[in-house]
Amino acid sequence: MSKILRGMWLVSACGSALLACGAAAQPTVVGPTAPADGNTQQASTGESADIVVTANRRSQTLTDVGIAISVLDSSQLETRQISSVGDLAALVPGLSIGNSGYATPIYSLRGVGVNEPTVGAGSSVTVYVDEVPLTLPIFTRGATFDLERVEVVKGPQGTLYGQNATGGAINYIAAKPTDNFQAGIRGSYGRFNAASLEGFVSGPLSDTLRGRIAARGERGDGWQKSITRDDSLGKVRKFAGRAMLEWRPGSDFRALLNVNGWQDKSDTQAPQLVKIVPTNPAVPPFSFVQSAPAATGNARSADWDRDTDFDQNAWFYQGSLRLEYDVSDDVTLTSLTAYSKFRNRSVHEADGIGYSPALGRDIINGRYDLASDATSFTQELRLSVSFSIINFVIGANYQRDNVNDIQLGYFDDFSVVSNFFGVDLNSTRNLNNQRIRGYGVFANIEAELTDFLTISGGLRINNEERKFKGCSADSGNGNAAAAYNGFTNFLRSSNGLPPLSASQRIMPGGCITSNADFIPGFKLDRLEQSNTPWNINVNLKPFDRSLIYARVSRGFKAGNYPSLSAGNNASFTPVVQEDLLAYELGFKSNAIDGLSLEGAIFRYDYADKQQRGRSNTGFPFGLVATQVNIPKSRIDGAELSAALRPVKGLTLSGSAVYIDTKIKDYIGYSIEGPLVNMQGLPLNFSPKWSVNVDASYSTPITPSLTLFGGAGLAYRSKASAQLAASSLYDIDAYTPVNAQLGVEDSEGRWRLWAFGNNITDKYYWTNVVKFADTVTRFTGMPATYGVSFSYKFN
Repeated sequence: MSKILRGMWLVSACGSALLACGAAAQPTVVGPTAPADGNTQQASTGESADIVVTANRRSQTLTDVGIAISVLDSSQLETRQISSVGDLAALVPGLSIGNSGYATPIYSLRGVGVNEPTVGAGSSVTVYVDEVPLTLPIFTRGATFDLERVEVVKGPQGTLYGQNATGGAINYIAAKPTDNFQAGIRGSYGRFNAASLEGFVSGPLSDTLRGRIAARGERGDGWQKSITRDDSLGKVRKFAGRAMLEWRPGSDFRALLNVNGWQDKSDTQAPQLVKIVPTNPAVPPFSFVQSAPAATGNARSADWDRDTDFDQNAWFYQGSLRLEYDVSDDVTLTSLTAYSKFRNRSVHEADGIGYSPALGRDIINGRYDLASDATSFTQELRLSVSFSIINFVIGANYQRDNVNDIQLGYFDDFSVVSNFFGVDLNSTRNLNNQRIRGYGVFANIEAELTDFLTISGGLRINNEERKFKGCSADSGNGNAAAAYNGFTNFLRSSNGLPPLSASQRIMPGGCITSNADFIPGFKLDRLEQSNTPWNINVNLKPFDRSLIYARVSRGFKAGNYPSLSAGNNASFTPVVQEDLLAYELGFKSNAIDGLSLEGAIFRYDYADKQQRGRSNTGFPFGLVATQVNIPKSRIDGAELSAALRPVKGLTLSGSAVYIDTKIKDYIGYSIEGPLVNMQGLPLNFSPKWSVNVDASYSTPITPSLTLFGGAGLAYRSKASAQLAASSLYDIDAYTPVNAQLGVEDSEGRWRLWAFGNNITDKYYWTNVVKFADTVTRFTGMPATYGVSFSYKFN
């Protein structure tokens, strides 16, 4: 707690110093405001530019919004080679994005997140494109292209951004159709033959209609290297596209149609084998499994089955329609309608063990074949009113998601399933179907009581129903069916029941999990929960372009059902919704030309935090990874960021986030087996320190050419991937360093630059998982470098 107090003192001291300087200076000249389309500007004299954001569902300058927000503009996204959701973590302090191993990205913001790969589970950090929700984390993989900016809003945002935003929200603002003809192209080529090409065309189609088309393609060779043979993995084949039509038949009506999608046919990443750890110590793995070589020490080193194609065919498309009608100058009615569809077929290496020349075959076959399908329909209708000193929003939303998630697991030669009731049980399927229906009504009001004092508050009433149908099943070859017929009859006999009848016996492809009467079949269940997230803000503006704010908010994340291998249907018990109560005190200012400062201290109190943990499913699977609720936990933290422009062309920026997490009440199974009282232990995926430092400089070298360059680093301190686990599951501290150097013409029409990411080739990893008898880790990318160019046609 003393460290938190020191962090709080630091932020308070900086804030006090800022207020003193600002009061003395009393600047009267305000920097230029960014245009409504979101392109931020900087004045030629080097003064701070006001940044426009839409975190409150309306355009406001950053220093008018009493919420912690990180903003990345299009220039930063382009120069830093931001091409995937994972790249954002290098620029946003407190944000972590990990690899679950199941194609679903894991978002964590200020320590708030959950390591849950089930497609229908949702995330604690919600993601939007132009206020349209990407309701499932797996939808978000292709959203980062042709953007005006990205806003990362921290803390519970459940009133305006839905019930699942306990950690915050990531808002992608797409580039919009333009009034005049514009076009552009950008490409890059680098290590591993990685190439990308992106372009857009935008402009008027008639007096009332404007359009924009953008597309991006990526390809690359394998970057992972097998440690047992001459083989590589990691090829990249991606495509994303977006088409927009904006219709403005009059001054009071606007319609925006957005059709977008992406496809990914890249290889899936192979994990690195760290160590063989038997699931059942009494049944050690076969000797040839125990002798499998580890692959740690280098980001590129890994291993995988020789005779399996670890590729994927994942695609997503979405159509959305935004309608806005100005009832009057002060009243606007907005409708947001969207339909999304997703499909994934992918193969994932699970054990990190490959081919053995001595055996003349793959040492072991541990993998997951995933087949996921999901659709989502959302509708929001809201009324925005602005008059006198009052701004308020009132609205309602509806969401309908259908998710079908199938995991086909192979685990030949693992100790726990060898000779199971006379059968070498080598594969099963996990079936998870969830039908999600939710609705909410919300309101947010802001009152500018004086030129210096504004108060605001928001409230949402949510209801969600989930219907579940699932089980663990035979893979279709009859292997698991034969084993489980014997196992189920053994259980029935032990309880004085007759053997399964002919109609009850498990057939190839049928469910192997059984109910309380030891009869195999699907589990059918229903979960309905309601909640009421809210927030209260007090904003004080002591002088121009500065803000001190206090915020209390409450957010919820919906409960859901797990995907897991289980012998009984009781294992499919859902986690209930989590509840987070947040307190935050912060400040923002760019009152001094050339200097911007932000800081905050915060406290999060958790109830029923959702967490990837372990559940004892009984014989034969024993402890398996599933979701659990932690009754009580908390997060204390502080953050500070600064941007200094001491001379024209030079910007120095830095930010630091410190969090201290603690479980207050929870007894559960650790990933290593024993039942543990975890009171006082930290949460996983919660590095104490997240530090970002960046420097950029530009200067004319001829009347028509400008030299620009920059470098940045992103430090993340040590964390653990699992609760109450040994150092085997640690995520060591790491600091990737990126750099850029290039030239552009003085009018900004073209740019040519060289880039390097993780230029020190730092070996690091973002997740550590256990699969059967193996512990594996997923590494970050090794050093990459190359050249990029962009050209704009006007």
